Amino acid sequence: MTARDGATLLALPPSAIADRPVATLEDLDTTLDPDAVWVLGPTREPQAFARARSAFDAPAFHPPLETGSEGSLKRQPLGDSEIAVTAGIGSLRANSADVSNTLAEQSDIAALVCDDVTTTVRPTALETTLEGAGTLADALPSGQVTTVLSGSEPAGYDELWHLEPETGAVRAVEHDLLGGIEPLDENCVSVRLQGAGPVEGYDRRQSIASLRLTDDGVDRVDTHKITNFGLEAVSGIGPKTAERLAGRGVTTRTELLETPVQTLADLPNVGRKGARTMHRHARVLETGDPRRLSGESLPGEDWHTPPLCVDIETDGLSPTIIWQIGVYDPATDDYRAFVERDDPSDPGSVLEAFCDWLLGVHPDRALLTWNGWRFDYRHLGAFIAKHVPYYADEWESIPKFDLYLWAVGDDNALLPGRTNKLEAVSDALGYESAGTGLDGAQTAAAYQRFMRTGDPLEWERHEAYCEDDCRALWHVYERLRDAPQAESRIDSNRRDSSRVETDTASGESANADSTDRTADRQPSSEPKKSEQTGLSDF
Repeated sequence: MTARDGATLLALPPSAIADRPVATLEDLDTTLDPDAVWVLGPTREPQAFARARSAFDAPAFHPPLETGSEGSLKRQPLGDSEIAVTAGIGSLRANSADVSNTLAEQSDIAALVCDDVTTTVRPTALETTLEGAGTLADALPSGQVTTVLSGSEPAGYDELWHLEPETGAVRAVEHDLLGGIEPLDENCVSVRLQGAGPVEGYDRRQSIASLRLTDDGVDRVDTHKITNFGLEAVSGIGPKTAERLAGRGVTTRTELLETPVQTLADLPNVGRKGARTMHRHARVLETGDPRRLSGESLPGEDWHTPPLCVDIETDGLSPTIIWQIGVYDPATDDYRAFVERDDPSDPGSVLEAFCDWLLGVHPDRALLTWNGWRFDYRHLGAFIAKHVPYYADEWESIPKFDLYLWAVGDDNALLPGRTNKLEAVSDALGYESAGTGLDGAQTAAAYQRFMRTGDPLEWERHEAYCEDDCRALWHVYERLRDAPQAESRIDSNRRDSSRVETDTASGESANADSTDRTADRQPSSEPKKSEQTGLSDF
C-alpha cells in the first residue's frame, strides 16, 4: 500500500489507551487494521506508548518520548511511504534548516507530525491565530504545500495557511480545500494543518481517529469511541460491568461467551434477560452474522416485488436543495441517478424528474431507506410539497419502509457493526464498497462549493458514492432476511418478567448499547402513527 492509494494512521490519545484492557486494543487493531499507530502528545506518556507497542501489529510512535525536545526529525514508515515526526515546535525551531531541507528534498514524505501546532481564536479581535507560525515559516520549505498533522487540533480540522517566509505573517487562510491545494507563489510557505485529536461531543478519554493519508494529505477522517471496541462494544456492558467482568478474568468477547448465562446474571444489575442479550450480541460481533430477535417480517419481505432502495444527497443537514436522488432496483439490479448538475438554484428539476419516473414507471413499488424517517423521507416530503406540489398527494400514498427503524428502532435484530451507521453495518456484513473515499459531509461540502463557484464536482465519483449506499442497503436487507431468529422475545419475557435494572453507579442499562447506538436509537422524527399506518396498509 502506498500513501497515494491511502495508508491508515490511527491517532490515539493516551487516555484512551492507559485504562483499557489489552484485549480492547487488540480488537481495535483487528477492526481498523492501521498501517501505523500514533500515540498523541505533547506530554510524555511512556505507559500508554508501551501498551500500544505491545497490543498493535503496526508500528507505534510517540513523538515526545522518542525524539526529545531537541531531537531531529524521525522518519516513520506509513505503508510504502513515510511521515516525518518531530517532538514539537521547540524541536522544529532547533532544527529548522535540517527540517526544511529534508521536506524539500524527500518527495516520499506524506506529512509532518508536530503535536503542539494549534490555533487560538480571539473573539474580541474576530481572528484566529496560528500558534508557532514564525517557527513553521522558518522550518518549512517555500513554494510547496506541507501537510502538518497535530493532535492539538480536533480530528476533521483542515485549513491551509499561507505564511510569509521567516516572519510567519499570515498572507491568507483557505477554509475550503475542495478546489485544489496549491501555494500562493514560490515565495510562500503553505501549511495545510490537519487535526487528529479528540473531537468535541465525545468524552475526550474515549475519542480516537483513523486518518487515511495520501500524497496530498489526509483525505478522510473517521472518528470512533474507544467503547466501540472490546467488551464494551457488547450491548449491556458499560465501564462498571466491564470492570466487574475483568475481575472475574473475562476481558474478551470469546471469554464472555464461555461464561455461563447464570454467572453473568448474578452480576449487579444485569439479570437473566441482560445476560442473554450480552451473549447474543457478543456472538453477533464475533461471527459477523446478524440475528433476528423477533418473528416480524422485514419491511416488504412478503411482497411479490422488493422495495426500491433510495438514498439522497443534499447541501447540508438543513438543506436548501436535494441535488442527488439515487434509486437501486433489486428486482432488475438496475441503478438510476437523478442529479442536478446545471442549476443549483433550481431545487425542483431533480424532484420532478424523480417523481416523473417513480410515479410513471413504478407506481406500485414501495421505497426502502436506512434511517429515512429521520432524513431522506422527511426532506423528500417537504421538498416535493414545496417545489412539485402536484405530486405531493401521490408521494404521501407511496408505502415507505425504513430498515434501520425495523432493525434498531423496533429491536427486531442485532447487527454486527461497531455503530449502526449503514457503512459500518454493511462492511461488517461483507459488503464490498466502491471505495470512493467519500462520506455525506464531504458530498454536501462539495456541492456547497459548486453552488458558490460553479466549479463542477467529480460527478461520477459522487454518483458512485450514492449508488454504493443504495446497494449496501440491499446487501444488509438480504443478510437480515436470511439471518437466523433468536429465541422469541415473548417466550423469553414469559419466563423472565424481571425488569432490566439500571447500573446506578455507571448509568448503564443491561439492555442499552454502551456505544453510540444509544444516540442512533432516538425516536424518529416521523410520527409513529403514520409509520405504522403506512406499513399495515400494504
